[in-house]
Amino acid sequence: MNTDQDLNSKKITKSIEIVYGLRNFIGNANKFSKSKVFIGLKSDNNSTTVTIEDDGDGYPNDILSKIGEPYLRSAKSYNKDKMGLGLGLFIGKSLLEKNLATVNCWNSQTRSGAEVIIKWKNKDLFNL
Repeated sequence: MNTDQDLNSKKITKSIEIVYGLRNFIGNANKFSKSKVFIGLKSDNNSTTVTIEDDGDGYPNDILSKIGEPYLRSAKSYNKDKMGLGLGLFIGKSLLEKNLATVNCWNSQTRSGAEVIIKWKNKDLFNL
């Protein structure tokens, strides 16, 4: 017997690249947040979107347009414990885009920190 839930559910094959890509962005949000990370999932008939935000200081303005490139360093001095080379963002973005996602990074309009929006067309996501 089919229920409404059965008729409306779709199965997405587990992809280690998607898991690793999402984990990189969630890990960065956790690393750079002051105290909170916000993760949202939205899906409709056409697309599925994952939004990751934190309440940290956001991306430095001097690297904002280069997010996703490897070996990024801001000219501004930040906490050295939290600095990296941008490789996590580069790898995460590359893996997700390889799996047909669009990845956009900017400073949140609703919170003080960074925001990442990862979006798939459902026809692409369900056929991976």
